[in-house]
Amino acid sequence: MNTLRFAAATAALLASVALPALAQAQAQAPTAPTASAPARAAAPTVVKSVKVEPGGLYQIVFNPADSTVLVAAVGPRGETRGAVARLNADLTPGAAIDVSANPLYGLGFNSRTQILYGTATRSGSVDAVDVRTGQVVAHITDGDDDSAHVREAVVDERRNKVYVTIVGGEAGDASRPNQVWVIDGATNTLERKIDVPVGGLTGAALDVENNRLFVTGMSSGDIAAIDLATGEATGRWPTGSERPTNVAFDARGGRLFVASQGSGDLTVMNAADGAIIKKTPTGEGALSVAYNPGVDQIYVANRQAGTVTVVGGADYTVLANLQTGTFPQTIAIDPATNAVYVTNKARGLPRNAPAGTPAPVDPAGDTVTLIRP
Repeated sequence: MNTLRFAAATAALLASVALPALAQAQAQAPTAPTASAPARAAAPTVVKSVKVEPGGLYQIVFNPADSTVLVAAVGPRGETRGAVARLNADLTPGAAIDVSANPLYGLGFNSRTQILYGTATRSGSVDAVDVRTGQVVAHITDGDDDSAHVREAVVDERRNKVYVTIVGGEAGDASRPNQVWVIDGATNTLERKIDVPVGGLTGAALDVENNRLFVTGMSSGDIAAIDLATGEATGRWPTGSERPTNVAFDARGGRLFVASQGSGDLTVMNAADGAIIKKTPTGEGALSVAYNPGVDQIYVANRQAGTVTVVGGADYTVLANLQTGTFPQTIAIDPATNAVYVTNKARGLPRNAPAGTPAPVDPAGDTVTLIRP
């Protein structure tokens, strides 16, 4: 693995940028989908945060089979301590899975098969891990090519497929294509690759009913809709925001929720035609987004602001800005209890720090936070 390439790509994805201006242009689609409106609960609150070993936290997913959360933890820079940490619903620790041979960053989980798919960005591969046994059951690569910048893994449990975003160059750059790997969950092999028209592909969200994948173009500033049966793009729509990084899909309301690092906001879009419904400023470095239809709330992790913004799905007003940790990273939701789990990265060493330099002490980093809506 080319360490310099990995470091540069990761830094580019997580770079901080300025807060958006207070006055945001808002476009209202005349045929915007109607938001569902369940009864509003009490104000969302932080219940607790806990430190998670070995640190270096990235993505988090929820396992409904045993009500645990699984956390990608690559460990401190320069050390070989990668793990998938496991926490119970109350954040008490469970048995971790050792993945130090090939640390995982992005996670996608199939709760039916209990197979966890992790993107190993350092080696350009995806590992399939049986969380019941803690064993890696497959190592998935694109032949001998270890240059793929694997990032997001999204699982279609119904069809037993996994979709992995490959971060490329600018839109149309054939030398650095933006692609989606399609992995067959039955055999845990790379089935095909789909070229996508965006630039700087990062996040993805699945529309199971219509067999579509929505992907974000961080450098091209847009969203593309991909027909997974044909591999063709059926739509490509500007977000009107800077550096859109991750996206969530509301199946019932037909909406897309887009978090944009550059402008620090949430963009709500019509999933049928890409029309912009609303923009809501959230905070500096809006990195990831999740939606809970049970309470009709949207959660945005603002990495540079150190907050998670909770937005009401009925009128897109901000319900809370919650301090969760140093660098809020990713979000997972328990749909049965509506509990929200957030990973928070720590302040780390500079990339050029001499060997043996102790990592800075950061009490609010390398933590998982529990939020109640």
